[in-house]
Amino acid sequence: MKFRVHAALFTVAFLFSANYILSKLVMRELSPLSFAWLRIAAAAGVLAVLVRNDPRLPREDARRVAGWAVLGVVINATLFLVGLSMSSVQVAAVLITTMPVFTLAFAILAGREQASLLRAGGIALSGAGALLVVGGEGLAGSRASFLGALLIILNCVSYSLYLVISKPHMARLSARVVVARMFLVGSVLMTPVSGWALWHEKWSHVPPRTWITLAVIVAGPTVFAYILQAWALRHADSSLVAVYTYVQPVLASVFGTIVFGERIRPIVALAAAMIFAGVWLAGTTNSNR
Repeated sequence: MKFRVHAALFTVAFLFSANYILSKLVMRELSPLSFAWLRIAAAAGVLAVLVRNDPRLPREDARRVAGWAVLGVVINATLFLVGLSMSSVQVAAVLITTMPVFTLAFAILAGREQASLLRAGGIALSGAGALLVVGGEGLAGSRASFLGALLIILNCVSYSLYLVISKPHMARLSARVVVARMFLVGSVLMTPVSGWALWHEKWSHVPPRTWITLAVIVAGPTVFAYILQAWALRHADSSLVAVYTYVQPVLASVFGTIVFGERIRPIVALAAAMIFAGVWLAGTTNSNR
């Protein structure tokens, strides 16, 4: 089981890393908000078919899952895609690695994980690395890239809350039913948010390759990855699930270099090292408990 959990989490990390590149390509033709709604609505349709014969969620759990949808789908998808459209792949991927420390911090505040001096130091070091990236974008980048970096961090905060809040309930709930309901609720809530962008989109100018790429994103980094991650969350601590974001900046930076010719800036590499070291410090005490 342990191998299967790690294999699942690595697969999720790979798919999420590919999503940076695929999303950048789609947003050359579609606005971020239009893309966010299409991705969520299409995923909701696919998942509805997959769970059509599964038992329905009890009313109390349905309300609970609706709250998770706000954090894990609506806020997460909106801030991530808008932030990614304003920043580079490497900056977005490095900032995503702050998710483990946000997750750990929220788990400690909720009394689900133990606090320690090393963990506090790890959280502080990772936070400093994130601030270094944001500060670097503010000084060396454009105003848009600075705002994009901030949105990526807020996206991490939102998704970390989702991981911690949902963890106690995932052991008894069907992963795919939960994810299907989250995307259904998310598609409804995203409609007014994306309405203006959808209305003004030049649909006739969108080339076929963009629709194909969107279909790949829905099938892989969205439906399959979310179900796989929800399954893993039943068998692992939320902090371990979040730690697998380690893989994303490595793969995404390689993909970004190959596809977009991005160069890894020294300040981003330094920040990545600080964030990785911070997450390692925070996770060391968890494994030695």
